Amino acid sequence: MKILVMTDIEGVTGVTTFPQAEKSDFGKEMLMNDLKAVLRGIKDAGADAVVYDMHTDGRNIDISQIDVPVVMGKPILGDIYRGVGSDFDGLFLIGLHTMQHVHGALLAHSYLREYDSIHINGILVGEIGMEAALAGEQGIALKFVSGDDLGCKEGKALINDLVTCEVKKSLTEDTAICLPPEVTSKMLTEKAYEAVKADVKPFMIEGPYEIKIKYSDCDYLKTMQRIHPEIFENENTVVMRGDNLLRTWSEYLKYEKEMVNA
Repeated sequence: MKILVMTDIEGVTGVTTFPQAEKSDFGKEMLMNDLKAVLRGIKDAGADAVVYDMHTDGRNIDISQIDVPVVMGKPILGDIYRGVGSDFDGLFLIGLHTMQHVHGALLAHSYLREYDSIHINGILVGEIGMEAALAGEQGIALKFVSGDDLGCKEGKALINDLVTCEVKKSLTEDTAICLPPEVTSKMLTEKAYEAVKADVKPFMIEGPYEIKIKYSDCDYLKTMQRIHPEIFENENTVVMRGDNLLRTWSEYLKYEKEMVNA
C-alpha cells in the first residue's frame, strides 16, 4: 500500500499568522513535527509514502529529517498526477485550512488569498475540495486531513468517512487554541494509522469540467486581465473548461504561474 502525503503550513500545529506560515523557521519546524508524526503512523500501518510539498513554492520540507521521497517545486504536469502518477491507495492532506470567507476560520483562503472563490461545475470548493476531486479523478480517495477544526469540518462535509485530526481550534482569522507539538504528534500518528486502514471512496465530480475562479479586486486580477484576457467570463471571473480535470486545472496553473511571475 502506498500513500501520497501533501503538505501545507497554515494548518499545522501552532501556526496562527501568515508570516509564520510564509517566512519563519517556526512554521517549517511545526510542519516537520506534523509530517514526521503522520509518516510514523503510515509506516506503523504497513504502508509506504511519497510526500508532495504544496505550500507556496513547494520548498519547505527538510528532507534530512525523513526517509521517504519528496516532490519539491510544485511541478505542473497535466498528464502526470503530482509528478508521480496515480499509483496510490490514498491521499493525506497535512496542515490544510478552510476555503476563503468561512466565518471565524483561521487563515482561511483558497490557494491564493486574492481568490474570492473557486467552483468546479458549480460546486464551491477550497483547497481540500479541489485536491479531493483531482485525486478522485485518478481513483485515489482522500482519506486524511489535519488542520484546524473548521478545516477538518470542511473535509468531513465532502467525505463522511474521512479521518481528520484537529491540531488547533479556530477562534478568529488569526487566533486559535493550539495544542503543543508533543500532544499533536501522538494524535497525528494515531489518526494516520487509522486512515491507512480506513475504507474511503474517492470523491468524484463527473466531467466535462468547468472551473470558475473569481478574483478579489487586486493587482493579480489586473495582471491576468492583461496577459490572458481570453479566459475571462466577466470583469473578475476566469473560466477554464475541459474533459479532464487534471489537465484543465494544470492549464490554469500555468497561467497562474505566469501571473505571479509577472
